[in-house]
Amino acid sequence: MAAVSPSRPHRGPRLLLDLPLWALAAVTLAGFAGRWHWLFDLASHFRWYWLLAALVWFALAGRWLGRLAILSLLVAVVGNAAVILPYWLPPGDCPATGEVVRIVSLNLLIDNPDRERGVAYLRDCDADVVVLLEVDDGWARGLESLADRYPHRVVEPRADPFGIAVLSRLPLVEARTVPLADGPPVIVARIVQNSSAFLLVAAHPPSPTSAESAARRDAQLAAIGDVAAASPWPVVVAGDLNATPWSHGFRRLVDRGRLRDSARGRGVQATWHAALLFPRIPIDHVLVSEGVGVAARTVGRDVGSDHLPVEATLVLP
Repeated sequence: MAAVSPSRPHRGPRLLLDLPLWALAAVTLAGFAGRWHWLFDLASHFRWYWLLAALVWFALAGRWLGRLAILSLLVAVVGNAAVILPYWLPPGDCPATGEVVRIVSLNLLIDNPDRERGVAYLRDCDADVVVLLEVDDGWARGLESLADRYPHRVVEPRADPFGIAVLSRLPLVEARTVPLADGPPVIVARIVQNSSAFLLVAAHPPSPTSAESAARRDAQLAAIGDVAAASPWPVVVAGDLNATPWSHGFRRLVDRGRLRDSARGRGVQATWHAALLFPRIPIDHVLVSEGVGVAARTVGRDVGSDHLPVEATLVLP
């Protein structure tokens, strides 16, 4: 008896198999159109998941897919992989010598129920400079216990989620809080490490939950890029930027500021939401200007916040 090959599903069931790949291709392409609509930009944040979903669906239903679904699969895989894979390519960006500075950026979570856990992490993390977001009066009081570890500081607590602080073991020169593009406060400080110095920009732009807040986020990111581009010193931008590396606002910040992501070449180091494996996306960042090397870049331990810390060891020119 001749072998019977698996039959293709009828048109109706096959459409049900094709639809997920059509949708994945659509959100993949939408992510490249973020400059035209904030909802399209939201699609860019989940590129890792779009790529994974496309590959899984092909593995499960590939033999029954139609031609348009196969084309959609190629769009989803190539479109997302093209912007994600560079994060796994060897960076080759660390000079052999220079002053070493360890930077930590952490969104503390304004209503974190376990504040002692966060303070303990900050004492243990061996940072030279710490950027903290969502700092209210309660957090400000708790951070006073770290004065022996970080004697130099700028703390701007607020009752909303946009309080900000910089704690430093190194001297802060010309440290100030500035309003950029009518957004939340940004701390700009020149930091001295022996014979080297760099400009730190600590920021927490609005979350893009509406057209208005997305526009404010993008405007502040662009303004930060302008500050970085105008600096006569090497630049480090750190904070919860409420944008993944693939969003329009982030790309414009990097381009205008002539910056690069310290995570590049070290994988997609997702930081939010800390309590979830899915979805978890990289919206906390340490960006550096030309000449600043990245010796190490990792995600720190859970401190009870909805964000994980970012830890970067930099080499100054």
